[in-house]
Amino acid sequence: MKIISWNTRGLGSKKKRRVVKNFLSSEKPDVVMIQETKKEECDRRLVGSVWSVRNKDWAALPASGASGGILIIWDSIKMRREEVVLGSFSVSIKFAMDGCESLWLSAVYGPNNSALRKDFWVELSDIAGLSHPRWCVGGDFNVIRRSSEKLGGSRLTPCMKDFDEFIRDCELIDSPLRSVSYTWSNMQENPVCKRLDRFLYSNEWEQVFPQSLQGVLPRWTSDHWPIVLETNPFKWGPTPFRFENMWLQHSSFKENFGRWWSEFQGNGWEGHKFMRKLQFVKAKLKEWNKTSFGELSKKKKDILAVLANFDSLEQEGGLSQELLVQRAFSKGELEELILREEIHWRQKARVKWVKKGDCNSKFFHKVANGRRNRKFIKELENESGLMLNNPESIKEEILKYFEKLYACPSRESWRVEGLDWSPIDGESASRLESPFTEEEIYKAIFQMDRDKAPGPDGFTIAVFQDCWDVIKEDLVRVFAEFHRSGIINQSTNASFIVLLPKKSISRRISDFRPISLITSLYKIIAKVLAGRLRGVLHETIHSTQGAFVQGRQILDAVLIANEIVDEKRRTGEEGVVFKIDFEKAYDHVSWDFLDHVLEMKGFSLRWRKWMRGCLSSVSYAVLVNGNAKGWVKASRGLRQGDPLSPFLFTIVADVLSRMLLKAEERNVLEGFRVGRNRTRVSHLQFADDTIFFSSTREEDLMTLKSVLLVFGHISGLKVNLDKSNIYGINIEQNHLSRLAVMLDCKASGWPILYLGLPLGGNPKASGFWDPVIERISRRLDGWQKAYLSFGGRITLIQSCLTHMPCYFLSLFRIPASVAAKIERMQREFLWSGVGEGKRDHLVNWDVVCKPKSRGGLGFGKISMRNVALLGKWLWRYPREGSALWHQVILSIYGSHSNGWDVNNNVRWSHRCPWKAIALVFQEFSKFTRFVVGDGDRIRFWDDLWWGDQPLGTQYPRLLSVVTDKNALISSILGYSRPFSWNFNFRRNLTDSEIEDLESLMQSLDRLHISPSVPDKRSWSISPSGLFTVKSFFLALSQHSESPPVFPTKFV
Repeated sequence: MKIISWNTRGLGSKKKRRVVKNFLSSEKPDVVMIQETKKEECDRRLVGSVWSVRNKDWAALPASGASGGILIIWDSIKMRREEVVLGSFSVSIKFAMDGCESLWLSAVYGPNNSALRKDFWVELSDIAGLSHPRWCVGGDFNVIRRSSEKLGGSRLTPCMKDFDEFIRDCELIDSPLRSVSYTWSNMQENPVCKRLDRFLYSNEWEQVFPQSLQGVLPRWTSDHWPIVLETNPFKWGPTPFRFENMWLQHSSFKENFGRWWSEFQGNGWEGHKFMRKLQFVKAKLKEWNKTSFGELSKKKKDILAVLANFDSLEQEGGLSQELLVQRAFSKGELEELILREEIHWRQKARVKWVKKGDCNSKFFHKVANGRRNRKFIKELENESGLMLNNPESIKEEILKYFEKLYACPSRESWRVEGLDWSPIDGESASRLESPFTEEEIYKAIFQMDRDKAPGPDGFTIAVFQDCWDVIKEDLVRVFAEFHRSGIINQSTNASFIVLLPKKSISRRISDFRPISLITSLYKIIAKVLAGRLRGVLHETIHSTQGAFVQGRQILDAVLIANEIVDEKRRTGEEGVVFKIDFEKAYDHVSWDFLDHVLEMKGFSLRWRKWMRGCLSSVSYAVLVNGNAKGWVKASRGLRQGDPLSPFLFTIVADVLSRMLLKAEERNVLEGFRVGRNRTRVSHLQFADDTIFFSSTREEDLMTLKSVLLVFGHISGLKVNLDKSNIYGINIEQNHLSRLAVMLDCKASGWPILYLGLPLGGNPKASGFWDPVIERISRRLDGWQKAYLSFGGRITLIQSCLTHMPCYFLSLFRIPASVAAKIERMQREFLWSGVGEGKRDHLVNWDVVCKPKSRGGLGFGKISMRNVALLGKWLWRYPREGSALWHQVILSIYGSHSNGWDVNNNVRWSHRCPWKAIALVFQEFSKFTRFVVGDGDRIRFWDDLWWGDQPLGTQYPRLLSVVTDKNALISSILGYSRPFSWNFNFRRNLTDSEIEDLESLMQSLDRLHISPSVPDKRSWSISPSGLFTVKSFFLALSQHSESPPVFPTKFV
């Protein structure tokens, strides 16, 4: 079924009717919904002048004067009218169709008047109740739902909130537009564009039409684009074999698998033999599946019919003992089938938060259909701008694109000299090439996700985990052979490329991200190699790179960027920030250059041979809507989906850092200098996300551009300057525009998005948090409460809703109003019913948020989670003295008097994240204490290291007469026994003070000082003594609870 909705802005003109008629003839819809007819009456002649289909029927809502009016026309052979309801803003029709139950369609034209919108939502809510369960409503709602639905963005208005609330209350699905972002424009030189038109439909509608796609059609007239909802199922040919994890539940599976595995006898390379064994088992599995499983739905239907027969026999006079046993057996079969069905859809849905047996098959089914619909490629624009909609031509275009992408252009190899490579040491290089052990292979397999999509072999990692005892000997032989030869055969290294849309509007192949689905055997080999490589990267990767290196985190770069931009603004110094975009970063990496870099960084010949083996045998087939097409042999690039790729890319990208450092050494490039120590920061990297900080001198920027061009030429990582942006700090817009022209990039304004977080924004403004609110809102749309039990909703809040804002909360302090808004969304999701509108909240939210040990559900308050997450920075600060972020913070704010922490008296801009972090210090310090080593860093009187309170608090009279209140333990006690007791009092002590001193010395007699062990800080509420966000959060939750108040007013 194809439904078109279009606000034509009038049907009075013959010319416009002719255009509309021509348009509909070319599109061939089954239903047409037209808004703003501006006609008080729609007769047969008018309808015929709009749509030329012979067998048609229609219903209309008259216009009010020269405005409004709705006309809905349909093919009366395909759809038969049963009932029509006319409202003030809508026309709703109940249709009967062959092959499915009756359904409702509503065409709407929303009012522009905010006062009338309340009536509009009430009317639609009434229709939702009338048309339950299968309902689709479409048309011009005259309001946007989210800020992203207006060009340039919009603040969240009450009308938008009402629209969002209507969709949630009615449990409607708001599927994304596939071709463009907006459906209306004012058609001016600087246009205002919005998404005013859309289709919404119920969960039951989606069950009938699970592959519904919503898109925008060409605009022939009017200022609105026509929108279309297509419900026809699509299938483009046979899909490759995929192992079903539900097979593992069968009682005889492991026994059969072991027998099939041992049956195959083959010769040749161990890797090739292993893959042939999997192929042999695959053929056996297909036969076994037909006999043991068959069609799940058919088998389930047959069992239900048998159970219904037993029930009818029981009501006629009872069942014999034999029949009772048969019924119990059938019920057991049904339960087993339901579990298998759930595992089947869980595997397709890739949902990780829920456990097996939670009866969420409908939910998994819906998520799997949603994933498939989003990835479906209906049409594609080729390089010439021509739109392709034929399946074969789309496949050919995609295959041609990847053949070109992975073909390495012929050019001479480059070597780079004169850089500080920071090579790994000899011991690390030897450790990398040591023989593989069974334990190492086992650990790698059991660390992997068992439900991940399989590659060309079709087997998931779950098979290797559950059948480890069967396959381990063969697998160990494969690794031993790889260790000797470094060769991976082509069948082991084959890949499927699956195309995932990078944005909601994906028209060209470049709008999709190619993810490689690799064979299970290669995935295991790469996982083991990646585990080894991860252990040595910190030795050779520069501190400006934050990705895939142990001990470095993504937020480090965001903190540094925000702090140095804020400091630059505050001091009034001029500067520019240059954010670059690498063109197809992973896909363009030169293998020869990677090998050269590995050599310069001290990796052995054997390791380099292994890496060459992992790359040189790669071949791809492209999955287009589930159907594999062609094979492409690669000669460059790293696969996204290969466990090794992120680490190898980081090694290549590190060369850019080294080149920039060399330019700084030669004083031809200057980054930002921040703080009292004038710490230099010229760039930050996180994988391929790279941002530069430079002075405004044209010579510096030309040097930077030259470095980027040279790096792109030798490595293959070319910068796409068209997609790169420059941002100015304390400089005029004209100056910034000149610099942008010089760099061939765009000049843009603040704030910007860096690694998913705002840079240069104001965290106190509620608009700063709009992306978080919108993300939660979108996620709620995807779940639909109708498929979830109360327990399922609790699990979702704990695993998803509560943690979705955590990325923002880990760096910025959330305003109370935003926290309240998020908690309101959680509350409404928890207590909402199925098709019942709003329900009473049965338990106070404060009680719900309490820890489970105190009678709550353990959700916790968002503000407390925020404090706990920010506290992690305070724990990391003294432990990561060599990290770049530590040096930047120390340079800007200075050190705390205790010698461990940063100065927490931050009086500067509320925009800088560290001000919010510093405010947590008081709460954080309540749960820390010091463990004495050599005594060189712990203050004797002020720090908590002996007893439950600092010694200055325990002995206030002694503290008042010492000359140095910040004296260290080692300066008072020395390093060995007997202690030196160098207190340095200002005067002679009184009798009572002498008694205190004797008590103190007697107490410290049990103290042991270790001169060779440094002092350390301990987290007092964790058994390990190490900080965890969870322990801090629980401590805050328990300390915040007010004691119960006796209800005196009732006495």
